[in-house]
Amino acid sequence: MGHFRRFLRRLINTILPGREEAGLERELASHLVLLEDEYRRRGLSADEARRSARLALGGIDQAKERHRDARAFRWFDDTRRDAVYAIRSLRRTPVFAITAALVLGLGIGANTTVFTIVNTVLLQPLPFEQADDIVQVRRRVPSGSSGSFSMHDYLALTTQRGSLSALAILDVFSAGRYTLMTDGAAEPITGCRVSAAFFEVLGVSPVRGRLFMEGDDATGAPPTAVITQAFWGRRFANDPGIVGSALTVSGQPFTVIGVAPDAVRAFSSADMYLSFTVPEASRDRTNSFQVLARVADGVSRSQAEAHLDTIARRHAEVSTSLTNMPRGIVLPALQEDLVAPIRPALQVLMVAVGLVLLIACSNVANLVLARALARRREIAVMAALGASRWRIVRHVLAENMIVAAVGGGAGLLLTYVGVQALPALSGTNLPQSERIHIDAYVMVYVAATAGLAGILAGLSPALQLARGDLLHSMKEGSAQRGSGATGHRVRVALTLAQIALSTVLLAGAGLLMRSFSNLASVEPGFQVDGVLTMSVSMTPARYPNSARLGAYTDAVAHRLERIPGVVSASSTTALPSEFPIDFPVSVVGRSDEPAVAGRSVQLDAWYRAINPHYFAAMNIPLRAGRVLTDSDGAGGAPVVVVNQALARAAFPNGDALGGALVIGRGYLTDARDLRPRTIVGIVGDTRERGLRFAPPLTTYVPVAQSPERITRLVLDKIPLRWVLRTDREPADLVPTVRQAVLAVDPTQPAADFATMADVLGRSISPQRFNMVMLTTFSGLALALAAIGVYGLTAYAVAQRTREIGIRVSLGATRTQLLRGLLGQGLRLCLAGTILGLVGAIFLGRLLRTLLFGISATDGLTMVIVIATMMAVVVAATYLPAARACRIDPVRALRQE
Repeated sequence: MGHFRRFLRRLINTILPGREEAGLERELASHLVLLEDEYRRRGLSADEARRSARLALGGIDQAKERHRDARAFRWFDDTRRDAVYAIRSLRRTPVFAITAALVLGLGIGANTTVFTIVNTVLLQPLPFEQADDIVQVRRRVPSGSSGSFSMHDYLALTTQRGSLSALAILDVFSAGRYTLMTDGAAEPITGCRVSAAFFEVLGVSPVRGRLFMEGDDATGAPPTAVITQAFWGRRFANDPGIVGSALTVSGQPFTVIGVAPDAVRAFSSADMYLSFTVPEASRDRTNSFQVLARVADGVSRSQAEAHLDTIARRHAEVSTSLTNMPRGIVLPALQEDLVAPIRPALQVLMVAVGLVLLIACSNVANLVLARALARRREIAVMAALGASRWRIVRHVLAENMIVAAVGGGAGLLLTYVGVQALPALSGTNLPQSERIHIDAYVMVYVAATAGLAGILAGLSPALQLARGDLLHSMKEGSAQRGSGATGHRVRVALTLAQIALSTVLLAGAGLLMRSFSNLASVEPGFQVDGVLTMSVSMTPARYPNSARLGAYTDAVAHRLERIPGVVSASSTTALPSEFPIDFPVSVVGRSDEPAVAGRSVQLDAWYRAINPHYFAAMNIPLRAGRVLTDSDGAGGAPVVVVNQALARAAFPNGDALGGALVIGRGYLTDARDLRPRTIVGIVGDTRERGLRFAPPLTTYVPVAQSPERITRLVLDKIPLRWVLRTDREPADLVPTVRQAVLAVDPTQPAADFATMADVLGRSISPQRFNMVMLTTFSGLALALAAIGVYGLTAYAVAQRTREIGIRVSLGATRTQLLRGLLGQGLRLCLAGTILGLVGAIFLGRLLRTLLFGISATDGLTMVIVIATMMAVVVAATYLPAARACRIDPVRALRQE
């Protein structure tokens, strides 16, 4: 207790230094009187006793300092004094202080912005109870793993799940389109069908009402729904009466039983979760679901994975023809699965902003060194008055820490602006983007980064000053003479580091820019311009079969094509670059052959159910045969159009036209759906998977002839997509198109209007985001390096003013002076660029998975980088060099 009281008293005295000053004065005066009396008793005179007492005390002021140190925390007081002195010193040079703070603010802001993303996306757990126990169940496939599951395989996993506390199945598209009918009006919403254990897996509690429980997905259970808190507030104004009310969703009534917290939006952006019936047995092997699970308490993820993997492999042995998981199961953590696509890009960005911070620190270090060398006489006077070298270092670092603190505040402001701009920059590429915000961890990171930046930027100049010959500095007549060769070498090294690090970033940005240019210039196989797209969430009850759906799509297409400005229109199951819908395709008459020309007889091909004018709307070229016509309806002979890739793979002899295919063998069971389809046409290849990937094998089937099971699958899980070829600005037709769709069926509203250019743009938005971010940081680094080169050259010119004056007076021409200074800058640039290119090789290895159509060591990119760096250095060197050429030799020689 006594220790605590002493600590508390010292703390109070530190915070309030004048609190015991009067008592200290009285105590020292009393002690001094006692000493004087003692010396007088020894026979000394009054003056001699007073002098001896002061000598014994060690000086009044020195005694006060010793007592203050004992009664307070000296380090705190020293820090306070250093800070006060540093602020006073910085106020005398506001240009330096503001410039240094802004430079560090840029570096800290870039770092903190990326860390804010990383903190939310990679470091923070999902906002669920024991989120590390939530896993995504994935099937092992030859290319890695797949998160799509069939109902048959899910039921097989539920038979023995002792290592899991909960297992849930849900739509493979976790935020599909549905239609909400209220007061006779149709409204498109996002939703997801889930089994009863979904919310148990996530570990969330209801905001109101209840969530799904066991039995809600049983056969015969009434349809129920859970809405999200955000949708409850946005659509129903937080009306508590919504619980227990009925909502009609896609033609089916659902009873709202509760409101889920917004935490679920970390997994899906769905507005509403709908129950659906999970059968006790199923032979459906269509991979149209995904599966989530929660690992049981006391069981590790690896143990659970081994257990489920064993179940899957055993099931494959007894159900070979139905299972899609013969290679087993993997269980990545849900968060790991969600962030896997963005993790490499974030890692590269963290490296990039780290380099930006180093460049900013070296830039400020150059400024501090130049300023400190100009103050060598002042520092020397401090040393002469008793300041130790450590005190001098501390003084310089104090100034830097204050500058860094201001820079940290500026960086935090830049981070706020950057976080607000993230949605526009990233689109839908960042998972959990709604949760990205500045929190306590970010604040701590800003403080730590600012402190580190202050130390990095100030330590080298501080040590340089402390090691110098301070006595010599006092004798020098100017700061120029006291700079020394060592200070020059330090400034050159710092500038060299800036050029090298900027080269690394510039090379990375150049690779991503050229990669994005290659990607954007890829020919998709159809004409992008002048195409309007939209989606319509269909009601399965109103369109129970392919014939009814075909009649509806034909009616809508004909009405749309009567709109002035619409050239052709068609529906499709999916747009290019969207989700894959693929089924096995078998060549009729060769089903028993093991292979054809080294290829498997049964191929996986993308499936598209379309209207006759689809190829005209997309401007996909016909290569052979004919396209679909209005006669290819429900009552017509089954036909199919294939792309060139499928024609080559299935018919290597070139006899595809007139051949026959069976779609969905092994997945479809209805004999009518498995009828052979005659190939009536071959069209050009299109990049259905996105511009990064080669055109897949693709089949095109008339909507009215689509297999019933595929039609139900499409209606249940994904909206019907539409493409319209226009001869005017597509966006101008949106209101008219919307009304035309409602005129055919008022319960099926159109939504998600976008041009095809926007659709393809979204498919390459991850690459655009990576390119924009790294280009921004490299541009910032280049600007900082240019400032560094300019500062170095300007300082060198100022230091060599007398030398330049002498050279001019001896006959040196302006061209010779300019050539000499530019040559120094170019030599510095060449050395820094060479070092930077070595670093760029290592950065290129990180970027390898992000590049398209270009190698990580692309020669042309490196040449452009070298040329850019040289141009920047020449520009930064030319301005002070040109000023040096205008120096008046008479005035220069008169300088001290």
